[in-house]
Amino acid sequence: MPSLTQQQMEQYIAIGGTRCPFCNSDQIEGDSFDAEGGQVWQRVRCLDCGESWHDVYTLVRVEPLE
Repeated sequence: MPSLTQQQMEQYIAIGGTRCPFCNSDQIEGDSFDAEGGQVWQRVRCLDCGESWHDVYTLVRVEPLE
């Protein structure tokens, strides 16, 4: 499995995770979300090159319910 460079990871995050960080295809799909101990992640895979990775999410805001 090829590893991602820091630049590939930064570019993937900068574009909002909408293109494969390995081949730049927009043909990606994600599985359901998993959570444990304050961390949330999602397995994502590219339908073109077949690579897969985890998107890891961070809490950035709290919005009160009205």
